[in-house]
Amino acid sequence: MSLRPQTVVVTLPPSLTVAFDASVLYAADNATPVSGAIGFVIREGREPVVERSRAVDAFVGNVALEYRALQAASRVVADRFDRVASVHVRGDADVVIQTVDPDHPATPSGAVVRRRVTAIRDHLADVPTVTYRAVDGGRNSRAHRLARGGHPE
Repeated sequence: MSLRPQTVVVTLPPSLTVAFDASVLYAADNATPVSGAIGFVIREGREPVVERSRAVDAFVGNVALEYRALQAASRVVADRFDRVASVHVRGDADVVIQTVDPDHPATPSGAVVRRRVTAIRDHLADVPTVTYRAVDGGRNSRAHRLARGGHPE
C-alpha cells in the first residue's frame, strides 16, 4: 500500500474594498434638489464583484444620501459574503467616514443618522478587520459614476 500525500486546498476569505458615493441633481436655480441617487462598488482585490446604483425618492441632502449608500453597500457585504477577512471602506464624505469609524471620536447627530451608523456597524460586525478612509473624488470615481447613473432619466 502506497501512501501519497494529499493536496489540501484552503480557500481564504476575501478581503473587500467598499467605495460609496451619492449624487444630488438640482433644478435650474441650483438650489432646489430634484433627484437623489446612490452608488457603490465592492471589490475583491482589483476586481469589482458588486456594483449598484439606484435612485432615492426621499432624501434630505447629499450627506444623508452618503450614509444611505454606505448602509446599502454594507448590507450587501453582510448578505452576500459568508466569511470576509477584511473590509476597507472608502468614501469622499469625510463626515460619514469619521462618524461610522468606531475609532473616531465623532458622534452621530440625529436619530436617522444614529440608526444608519448602527446598521452599518452591525452589518460589518462579524468582519475581523474593518478600516475607514476618506479619499479624494478621483480615487472614488467609479462609485461617483454609479451614483450619477442612478438618477431617473
